[in-house]
Amino acid sequence: MYFNKNEKQHLIVIGGNVSGLAAASQARRNAPDIDITVLESGQHISYGTCGLPYFISGIVDDINKLFVYSPQFFEEKRKIKILTGHKVTAINLHEKKLTVNINNSAENIFFDYDKLIICSGARPVNLKIDGLEDSCNVFHFRNVADTLSLKNYINKNKPLKAAIIGGGSIGLLIAEALMKIGIKTVVIEKSKRIFKDFEQEISNALFRKVVEKGCNVLTNSFVSSVKKNDSNIVTELMVENTEMPSSEKLDTDVIVLTAGIAANTSFIEGTSIELGCNQGIKTSSRLQTNYSNIFAAGDCCCVKNIVTGKPDYIPTANNAGRMGRIAGGNATGGDEIFNGSVGTKVDVVFDHEVAKTGISFNEALNLGFNPVKITDTYPAHAVAIPGVSDIEIVLIADYPSGKILGAQMIGKKGVAKRIDIFATALTCGMTINDVYNLDLGYSPTTSTVWDPVNKICGKAMLNFEKRKF
Repeated sequence: MYFNKNEKQHLIVIGGNVSGLAAASQARRNAPDIDITVLESGQHISYGTCGLPYFISGIVDDINKLFVYSPQFFEEKRKIKILTGHKVTAINLHEKKLTVNINNSAENIFFDYDKLIICSGARPVNLKIDGLEDSCNVFHFRNVADTLSLKNYINKNKPLKAAIIGGGSIGLLIAEALMKIGIKTVVIEKSKRIFKDFEQEISNALFRKVVEKGCNVLTNSFVSSVKKNDSNIVTELMVENTEMPSSEKLDTDVIVLTAGIAANTSFIEGTSIELGCNQGIKTSSRLQTNYSNIFAAGDCCCVKNIVTGKPDYIPTANNAGRMGRIAGGNATGGDEIFNGSVGTKVDVVFDHEVAKTGISFNEALNLGFNPVKITDTYPAHAVAIPGVSDIEIVLIADYPSGKILGAQMIGKKGVAKRIDIFATALTCGMTINDVYNLDLGYSPTTSTVWDPVNKICGKAMLNFEKRKF
């Protein structure tokens, strides 16, 4: 069947999460009379993936608390039609028509659009391990359905051992969540380090904290094959080392796959919509694709990296929200610019805040900068106040310009607010001298007189002056 309810303009948004709902809401503010329809492939909308591990651990006791808005809110308050279980499988650009599958059934229907905003998010990468992903005790962790499936399996089967494949932020958050409910957990990471996009100083510090908490971590390791029982349950993983000819067998009761994501754009492949890094959609600064009536936002897109000036894949919730609002506005007559991203992220894992913004030392080197790395450790607040803990900081700056290129930190508290200072500095193109001279807030319980941000920039200035690299 064809969806063509009336003759007035019809805006369709693909994706019912952060970017998609921001786009639809802004479009409604700009254009109160057009038809707006949001097509969501899953059964839930308006939640953040980063909150889902806390439901597994029980910190959040009801998954409904993670939903910000209901479909009824958008339909009644904003006159936006929300259709869950509607997965876009193809786009006909010439006829301006979408092919949509209903609830993974044999039924397909068609929607006509005048304007289209693609906010389809990201998808898990396929590990291509025979017999792994179709097993009863193997789970992805990208959405509410994945989370409920994992939670229900744990409640029913009471697993004692878990394996997490992937040592990034979601992998470690899941590992921590499972350990909180008494499941012995191992993290398997193919790279040399967990949190591989961080500098070695930070990822090594985090590794020590994770191991101290009792989590087993195998780096330089990958799963080469699995052993199943007659019930299609994986009982054993064969884990091999990437650097030496060695392997070991790991018994397990449940496996969670968190080995990375890519832009969810498979339904676009084969069309003439241009794709770029990590299969992300290429857009202009107005978030317009190479088709004037099609916009895109969020984790399905490439974005401009403010530090490098080049396209990059930076899937964060903050980017998704900002991009969605701008795309929705521009699709309905606005003319706003998305200036890009510095790639700021913060995680709290195993009682430590870990954060980064900007680019790494090696990225800077490869892009032709002359990077210098400055590291040090400072107390988060006045030492006289009980409960003081340290913050380890890595700062990357260009020599001799002093332009800040990136910053990373780890500590029990005080990290999140300080990484935002560096994110602001990167966005504004500030130097180590500029940030050293910032008038930052102080009280004995929140900082030292010279804040760690001022201190690390002061150390960088001295190193630059003495050419001590």
